[in-house]
Amino acid sequence: MKIIFFSLIIVLISFLGISFVESQIVPACPEPFLYRPTNDSVGDYDFGYQYINISQIKLPPPLSFLYNCLMPCQSLFFEKNSWDSFNKLVEQMGSVSFTCSVIIMIIYGPLMNRSFFKLDRHTMTVFCFAFSTFFIGVSDLMFASEGVDMVCPESHRYARQTDKTCATNGVLYQFGWLGSVMWFAFLSIDGFFRASGKKMNKMVFGIILGTIWAINIALSFGPMGGDQYGAYFVGQVNCWILVKNWQYGFFWAEVIISLAIGFVGICLTIFTLIRKTSDGNTFKNISPLILVFLLFCQYLYMIIFYGIINEKKDHYSNILAEQIGCIFTNALFAMKIPGVKSAGECVFNETITFSSQYAFLFFIRLLGIEIFSFYIMSKEALLLIKSSYIATMLGLGDKDAYDVELEETD
Repeated sequence: MKIIFFSLIIVLISFLGISFVESQIVPACPEPFLYRPTNDSVGDYDFGYQYINISQIKLPPPLSFLYNCLMPCQSLFFEKNSWDSFNKLVEQMGSVSFTCSVIIMIIYGPLMNRSFFKLDRHTMTVFCFAFSTFFIGVSDLMFASEGVDMVCPESHRYARQTDKTCATNGVLYQFGWLGSVMWFAFLSIDGFFRASGKKMNKMVFGIILGTIWAINIALSFGPMGGDQYGAYFVGQVNCWILVKNWQYGFFWAEVIISLAIGFVGICLTIFTLIRKTSDGNTFKNISPLILVFLLFCQYLYMIIFYGIINEKKDHYSNILAEQIGCIFTNALFAMKIPGVKSAGECVFNETITFSSQYAFLFFIRLLGIEIFSFYIMSKEALLLIKSSYIATMLGLGDKDAYDVELEETD
């Protein structure tokens, strides 16, 4: 009996990497997992540790340490080559989006726009949208600079708000993303005003301007009070809000409201354009309408995608747990542990599809590129450049060019 018991220990040592150090057994988990001794796996979650779920497997006492195996970072919801594709998308496309946002900010902002502080509704709205996508770009540049270490400070730990740059990255990402959707809503209203020829009182616009930014700031810094920023287990590459109830309260509720406003603005603009089809100015309002419609579709996709992810997160986790449990069961069966039966072939069951996740990340980074593509060659942009300080200093422009156009069309 002693010989059989000793042989069993030798098998465990060879497979799991258990070694004797000063007469003590040092437990280890099979790759890609990592053993972490703990008595509080729930509390460890707050520090970014994700333990595998194999509670369905009844382990003998000598192997109970296998319950304390950590998931690797980034998660096993996707294969490594998929994560590499997501990371590369954020790094490369985020940089392009950042550059596009900066260019629009320069043209529509105070550096070139003489009417900036006159609170011109259209140019200010475009600037604010680009300003929002600029912050998304900054958060992506942070990721590009630090790499995966920003969200995975250790090989088996997910970043939390207490980590060096995660909180900053999360706030910037939230501020830019939420700001973009709120200014999308106002961009749709601006389209209606431009199509109908209606004007907005500058004081009213100033109040709206301040209110939107105040709400955005409050909703971006609010989650910090609950230590909510961290590397999200699924769906994101950047740091963001961790708990879905906080996500709903500080982000998705505002997105749904903004989409509703945007939808109303789109419908009003279309209705106005239909009534004015004989107007020669109708065509110039179609391009902004196309942009707003595309943005609406993108934000709608984001809502649907994240809604499904959040509602099925436990389901996805259970699928992953079954796969991990299958691997561990077969490993124990191969070691001939008494009472353990083979689980058969471990088939990988897809959780979140690669294409849906890629599209989600793509659409967020597309925002800055879209605002650039639709407005860089617009009549307003060309007039702003013509009337800019630089153009007039070089004798190439007219400082009143945009104001004259504004008086004629707005």
